[in-house]
Amino acid sequence: MSAERLDRLRSLLTAHAVDVLVLRPSSNLRYLLEATLPTFLVVTPDGSPVHAVDTPRDVVALIPVGARVAVDPQMPAQELLALQASLGPETPIASAAPLLAPLRMRKSAQEIEVMERAANAVDRALVAARDLTWSGSTEREMARRLRALLIETGHEEILSVAVAAGENSADPHHRPSGRVINPGDAVRVNIGGRYGGYCSDTARMFVVAEPPEDFEAMYSVVLAAQTAACEAVRPGVAVGEIDAIAREVITDNGYGAFILHRTGHGIGLDEYEPPYLTPEDGTVLDAGVTMSIGPGVYLPELYGARIEDVVVCTDMGARRLNQTPRLLSVVDL
Repeated sequence: MSAERLDRLRSLLTAHAVDVLVLRPSSNLRYLLEATLPTFLVVTPDGSPVHAVDTPRDVVALIPVGARVAVDPQMPAQELLALQASLGPETPIASAAPLLAPLRMRKSAQEIEVMERAANAVDRALVAARDLTWSGSTEREMARRLRALLIETGHEEILSVAVAAGENSADPHHRPSGRVINPGDAVRVNIGGRYGGYCSDTARMFVVAEPPEDFEAMYSVVLAAQTAACEAVRPGVAVGEIDAIAREVITDNGYGAFILHRTGHGIGLDEYEPPYLTPEDGTVLDAGVTMSIGPGVYLPELYGARIEDVVVCTDMGARRLNQTPRLLSVVDL
């Protein structure tokens, strides 16, 4: 267990007037223990020993009646309801998300080093993907090959493999299908996994033989939006401002109606974690915050484009952890 992380956590418990924190087997527990264990953890703000127990019933026995309890936000509803029923109405329960998010958001130098290795691994998979046979293959076939590449580059778990060709690339949530990839198709590839316990996530665009009509003009707008968003990253900037900058570039070029998702999200032990690059998120960046930046434009029935990189906020601005070229990749027949 990290003594430094435990001290920071206890300070937050005190600041938020929390008497007891309950963590379950989750990424939050893994963050504190720096290991994956099938245990529950009960933490108090004072110097009392941290209790590791096996079942929710054991947890209840450690919580005094009337204590102010914060629970792991990843606790399943059924488990949470059973805990509340056992503790009774005089022992209030709240989510520990406001405590844990700021604790985990700012990554240590060691964490960033692991995340950079994860980004390098997913980059190697993308580079190898350029040499695959795209034309005549189905989206599902290419997704299987990409999964194999992620494993070959050292990922211990595959979290996302999206392959969307032609008109399917206009759906940001498309799942690989039996659609055959043909010459002239734009293909959106979004892949990521877990490497050394931390997550990779990146998106690039491929075109087979040649880009479809007018695609390059739209792609250049997405590239400009992603570049502007990355350049805006620095300590003291709210993530909502970064989202607004990306949207402004896209809107000013006539594609504002075709933005279908947020500009990005935090990433670390989880593929999706705070902060979220949305208009509503007022989280202010600090050095060490890691996030994906991946704006997109999606033209119905035609094609879509997305460029996504993991970046870390430093005192000097954004540092990209993904290094593959963001210019359009043309693959041969």
